[in-house]
Amino acid sequence: DRITQVEILLRIIPHIADIRRMGSAAIDLCSVAKGRVDAFFETGLNEWDFAAGMLIASEAGATTLLVNDFAGKNLTLAINPSIEEQFKDLLYSAARKINS
Repeated sequence: DRITQVEILLRIIPHIADIRRMGSAAIDLCSVAKGRVDAFFETGLNEWDFAAGMLIASEAGATTLLVNDFAGKNLTLAINPSIEEQFKDLLYSAARKINS
């Protein structure tokens, strides 16, 4: 799972300002909810790792998605709605390149 994430990051990093990692998925998702970061994604999480954070992000107005087959992995995603389409396009494009 970490290798998939690194491969995706290598493809999206030229298009983003910075990467932040606070430690737990729940805290990272709350950072999206608070507006500290614009997006969060991670593959291979267990439900207990993200459930509370996803609810908080969703209630705060973030777009939240669970994708069952993203580059062969499960994807947890929360995005500021103002960049939703651009970020999803960037992320899915990176995943397609990994799978081809």
